[in-house]
Amino acid sequence: MISGMSAAQFAEQIIMAERMGKDQLYKNQMDRYQAQLDAYSVLEKSLNSMTSKLDKIDSDAFDEKTVSVSDDNASVTVGSDAPEGNYELIVKHLAQAHQLTKKFTSEDATGLPTSGDFTIEIAGEKLTLDMGEINSDGSITISQFRDYINNHADNPGVQASLVRTGGSVEFMLTSTETGKASKITVLDNGTDFGMTERRKAQDAVAKLNGIKIKSSSNYLENVIDGMTVELKKVHESGQASTITVGTDFESSEQAVKDFVDAFNLLMDQVNKLTRTMGSEVADEINDKKEDDDDDDDDDDSSSGSSSITEDQLGVLKGDSSVRMLQNNVRQVVFAPSPNGMRLSDIGIEMTRDGKLKIDDDKLSEALKSDPSAVKAMFTDDEGYVDRLDKIIDPFTKSDGYLDLKQGNLDKQVSRIEDNMERHDYHMQQRYQVYLAQFTAMEANIMKMSSASGLF
Repeated sequence: MISGMSAAQFAEQIIMAERMGKDQLYKNQMDRYQAQLDAYSVLEKSLNSMTSKLDKIDSDAFDEKTVSVSDDNASVTVGSDAPEGNYELIVKHLAQAHQLTKKFTSEDATGLPTSGDFTIEIAGEKLTLDMGEINSDGSITISQFRDYINNHADNPGVQASLVRTGGSVEFMLTSTETGKASKITVLDNGTDFGMTERRKAQDAVAKLNGIKIKSSSNYLENVIDGMTVELKKVHESGQASTITVGTDFESSEQAVKDFVDAFNLLMDQVNKLTRTMGSEVADEINDKKEDDDDDDDDDDSSSGSSSITEDQLGVLKGDSSVRMLQNNVRQVVFAPSPNGMRLSDIGIEMTRDGKLKIDDDKLSEALKSDPSAVKAMFTDDEGYVDRLDKIIDPFTKSDGYLDLKQGNLDKQVSRIEDNMERHDYHMQQRYQVYLAQFTAMEANIMKMSSASGLF
């Protein structure tokens, strides 16, 4: 046909030329709205990170404790409410489970009672077996008897087992609980079954700072507020363990550093999202992103990327609320706390670019010299945590500012998608019109060519 193209190809070329303007318009609009959506998502992630750091500081970051034990006779864990100090622990006895045995020639030996009641009792709980019912013919073996006890629904808390000594077998009963109250009594038709005590039922006995403690278990939970002690080994005469509980300054210091990092990330991202930057800055951003890819992968996998791309630079520059957020956050950390202390008193200064910088030595010294004052700066009413929460909450709460902005942008994206769909439909209809016209034209040309061949 014309220029060697078919009717379909010619119709396609015309449609491509017709739709190019609107296609580009819709693409630009979609790219702009999507960039804004991505930017608000990045901002939301930074604000949530800041809130997370504030929550940690406000909960127990300044109350964490460390504990050490001078030997391996006990292990100790402490909570934030454990009182600081040194404690002397003497382990007199460990709690033990009662254990009885009786000798048989082999695990296939019989010789068990064939009548009467066989009773196993522990701490008031009793298992009574009718031997006339289960062993009337005397055929039950000691190994079968072991299994019968272990699997019985009324087992009072005893583990039956066999100890093979080479020439014989010891039938052994062990209480599943430690402590003096878990003593096992075994009776054959009301009389002692004749078992040998291998280990007596025994409570743990210890002294903590001279106070005697008895327990059916070697696990002394909350023996002092916030302190749990597990007894491991009895002390020899004259020996004792020293337990030292102190403030975990490293935990407090790390919480403050995490807060500073979250603040700086938020300020950096608001800067990039709200003002146009040159390509040099964009190159710096992209280079940093490549350097930090390994670190970012874990964080970004669940909540979306927090990196600012070149396309997102300045995408929120017209949003005065975001700029106001940045200014308010900076004013909060620049102002004194309710107890009169400033961040500079603990080694945190604001640099010329509006970010925070820590003097590690000064922060460590402040935490060690007066940890309660440092804690009060952040956690008291109207402290830094309260103030920042009040600024951030309107943005991150359900149906808050970010939700509304993202919802409006989603609606704009949906409208564009609808417009694009209608545009596609209209262009398809136009294509069919052109295709019919050029097909008819092509047919006429072919007829004329055939007719001219007759002359």
